[in-house]
Amino acid sequence: MNKLQFLVFALLLMLSSNIVLAQDTTRFEVYDVIYMKDNRILKGQILSYDSQLGGISFKDVYGRVYNFSREEYKYFLEKQNFPIKVKKQKGLIERKSNGIRFSLALNTSYFYGLEKSDSDDLNSRRDTQGLGIGLAGTIGKYFTRTHFLGGIAELGVMNNQQYYNVGARYNFEYDNKKTNLAMYVPIELKYQSMFLENAGIPYTETTENSSYSGYYFPKTEFSTVLISVGHGFGFMLKQGGSFNIELAYQRHLTLSQKFYNLKPVDATDYDPKFQVNGFRLGFSFSF
Repeated sequence: MNKLQFLVFALLLMLSSNIVLAQDTTRFEVYDVIYMKDNRILKGQILSYDSQLGGISFKDVYGRVYNFSREEYKYFLEKQNFPIKVKKQKGLIERKSNGIRFSLALNTSYFYGLEKSDSDDLNSRRDTQGLGIGLAGTIGKYFTRTHFLGGIAELGVMNNQQYYNVGARYNFEYDNKKTNLAMYVPIELKYQSMFLENAGIPYTETTENSSYSGYYFPKTEFSTVLISVGHGFGFMLKQGGSFNIELAYQRHLTLSQKFYNLKPVDATDYDPKFQVNGFRLGFSFSF
């Protein structure tokens, strides 16, 4: 188990120990039962019984009253216990609906940049990508539980380089607070700086005695404005906070790009214009 898997497991374990869950309970109801000769089984209450002739006056569970002769039923049993499963009502945890909220998140993000080109042949277009993991912090204010507005900053590692972003965040919560599961739409507008690695550029290296062909992997430093829209689930905790899971799509608008580790043959001519997109999976605690 790697560090990320262990951390996710620990978060889920903490969640399971704090969430209020509904549990089924069993209670018993007592009925008299008549087994009819036409194979019906009636539950209810015997109102009277003629011990000499065997006649029975009977009221079933729906309040209907019957009078049966001895020839109509096989036998009857009194005061029989029948188990009834009852689902306990969930205890709704009061949600924080005003004041300052803090959040600490662990994010896994994937970014993909594809060269802008008039060519429809994807094989002829350069691409660049990166998979990062970062820690993010949010501070903001509820304007009723439905609306939250705050600032957010994240610092992480991707392709052995640091990346960071900073900006604003808005949450729209729409589940009407009927359960302990909050559902919301997170929207972020941020500035981001990151390094993405090229998928591989072919090159040939020639010396006096030999020639070598292969691929090399330059890196591109991007400064972007990103717009992120996603969906989140918040599991309410007893302490008044929540454990949250989010999945979001990110669209990056490139402000600037700078290339590193280029081979001399590409050092002057290499200038593709990339369009970067991304996805983020995040786990966070809010309090």
